[in-house]
Amino acid sequence: MRILHTSDWHVGKVLKGQSRAEEHIAVLAQIVEVARAERPDLVIVAGDMYDTAAPTPEATRLVTRALSALRATGAQVVAIGGNHDNGAALDALRPWAEAAGISLRGTVRESAAEHLLEGETAGGERWRLVALPFLSQRYAVRAAEMYELTAAEASQTYADHIGRLLGVLCQGFTPGAVNLVTAHLTVVGATMGGGEREAHSVMGYAVPATVFPGSAHYVALGHLHRAQQVPGPAPVRYCGSPLAVDFGEGRTRRPSPSSR
Repeated sequence: MRILHTSDWHVGKVLKGQSRAEEHIAVLAQIVEVARAERPDLVIVAGDMYDTAAPTPEATRLVTRALSALRATGAQVVAIGGNHDNGAALDALRPWAEAAGISLRGTVRESAAEHLLEGETAGGERWRLVALPFLSQRYAVRAAEMYELTAAEASQTYADHIGRLLGVLCQGFTPGAVNLVTAHLTVVGATMGGGEREAHSVMGYAVPATVFPGSAHYVALGHLHRAQQVPGPAPVRYCGSPLAVDFGEGRTRRPSPSSR
């Protein structure tokens, strides 16, 4: 099975008063071209498609056209919400996405079935994907607990909550399928790229890689802008941002598919 893992496009980014639209047009076209050339079975967009929760019409057009173009390559396309995205607004786009053959998950829902996606490649390989959008600490840890707990206790409470969520969602993983997870979060031990929103990257929002099950064949993460693999019970990887979002980041990275 071939997977194209991308994230953190940050479409709509303005740097020092200058629009990055032309750069985003070019880099999204490059991602689509990679998909056309490499023919992945599945494209995963692991959050932060937008740079702001209130994207402009131009930014919305760029993202929806890119998702549609990726789907037109024949790949299944799954995209989740990140901390920069407006998860509720992404969920409102689900009727359009479903009509276009795109799976879009903006927020964490009460039904576990909402986050478990399944499919089959042209070669007959079955796959299962747990899609977990960004979950803010203020929703995972009650306000009363935030005042009662120490920073370390609140951090552990958040990590425990994510671990329980993934534990339930990954129960359906079986040896006969390619088992996948995508999430938008910070993993302990990973290296920041320089342009992430600091308030959502501090250790209070970090979880250990052990929250991911060993039965997963690949964990596709978004949020940190530096491409890297994180040691864990399963292959855990950040693909990084395809475009340097801030001056503190390195050069643009060409996306490449993963074979699993």
